[in-house]
Amino acid sequence: MKKIILCFLSILLLTFQTATAKDIKFAQVTDVFFKESSLPLQKVIQDINKTPDIDFVVFTGNNIGRASVENLKNFLDDVKHLNKPYYIVLGNKDVSKSHNLDKKTYMKTVRKYNHFHPKETNYTFKKGNIVFIVVDGSKELIPTVNGYYNQQTIAWVDKQLTKNAKYKTVIIQHFPLANKPNNEFYYTYNILEYMQMLSRHTNVLAVISGHYNKNDEVTYNGVSHITTPNMGGGVYKIIEIDDDNTVYTMLKDIRQ
Repeated sequence: MKKIILCFLSILLLTFQTATAKDIKFAQVTDVFFKESSLPLQKVIQDINKTPDIDFVVFTGNNIGRASVENLKNFLDDVKHLNKPYYIVLGNKDVSKSHNLDKKTYMKTVRKYNHFHPKETNYTFKKGNIVFIVVDGSKELIPTVNGYYNQQTIAWVDKQLTKNAKYKTVIIQHFPLANKPNNEFYYTYNILEYMQMLSRHTNVLAVISGHYNKNDEVTYNGVSHITTPNMGGGVYKIIEIDDDNTVYTMLKDIRQ
């Protein structure tokens, strides 16, 4: 009788796990360079809205073409038409203290449109059994095309990976790590230190970024490093993580 009960419970548990397992599917839009208006962004948003099973959208930096509160508000006026949750990452074009748009003002403005968005530029969120870690490598004092992951930021990522050691994680940021740039001037400071830190963890599935304007995927130490081209006239990427923690990507081009 005990064997029958244990067998029944095992089947019930397996059925429950199968029923509750769900792929994570999200859209990445990067390097929009929004200024006064953007019909391509509106078309991308419409396309995402009609795509089934999208859990959320992430804008991976250079969301606006020039750092100004007006450009940011115009960008967010379009983004608010998404019927999915969305998350914002900062790029090198997004903030500049000399243009009265520092990081604090940027995120405060985002939260006026998206009340549930995290306040900080480095933050985490969880979808299913995956923890997403958003990392800020932008500079607000003297913005340049080069990213900068300072020691405090790297230590923060290290802490989040340790804290979430029992979960698989995906890192989302503007500036790539393992991918090679088309332009040698587009380098990022402290990449070696960052990569050495990542090598100490076994729960990182992927690092997703933009900035290089290329569709590129490389694997380094078992981690997928994924970059996506700028949105341009209507390009974005759909990324899916199945219940075996395999990462799939599909580049969508709706310019035709």
